[in-house]
Amino acid sequence: MSHDSVSRAVFGISHETIVKRILRTFDVATTSDLEAGATWYDEAGQLASDLAIYSTNWDYVTPRTAAAVIAQLSPRTTWTRNVHAATALIYGNRDDAVGVGAIGNNIDRAIVALVAGADGADPIDTIKGPKTNAFARNIAGDREAVTVDVWAARVADLDETLLSRKGAYDAVAHAYRVAARRRGVAPTTMQATTWIVARSGRAK
Repeated sequence: MSHDSVSRAVFGISHETIVKRILRTFDVATTSDLEAGATWYDEAGQLASDLAIYSTNWDYVTPRTAAAVIAQLSPRTTWTRNVHAATALIYGNRDDAVGVGAIGNNIDRAIVALVAGADGADPIDTIKGPKTNAFARNIAGDREAVTVDVWAARVADLDETLLSRKGAYDAVAHAYRVAARRRGVAPTTMQATTWIVARSGRAK
């Protein structure tokens, strides 16, 4: 099925309508919003690079492994706690991550990524959820993957519970890429900027 067919079947609107809703939010972004959106994933990627270490617990933690750990620890937590948890787990162990408030299941998944990275496999390949996988890829430098979280769904005025339907996530992610091309920015910039605007309460 085409992205338009999926959008109509799942959300009851055209793919073009989703694109226009995303642009509606992007177009009210301030200069500071645009600057923050353009650099958000660069800064997250720098964090992953900073966390890359030789560790007695995990052998060598590469920036890509650190990106996978950050992403796996991200569901249902704030960015600040996410960073603290990733730092605690990479530099310490599971108990240290629990101590800063990380969620148990998320820690277990992050440890799977750490072990995969230490074994020479791609740690991001251990991430099954499309949103978390895209988040890890974005942090690792992929600017075409799109993290479609609850805020990205709200920007497009979509029911986020429908994103698990077949083809729905990919259709929305593609809408962000189309919107990004129309404004001459990277898909990550489109998603991050609209995320910033939506959270500020200024989204139309």
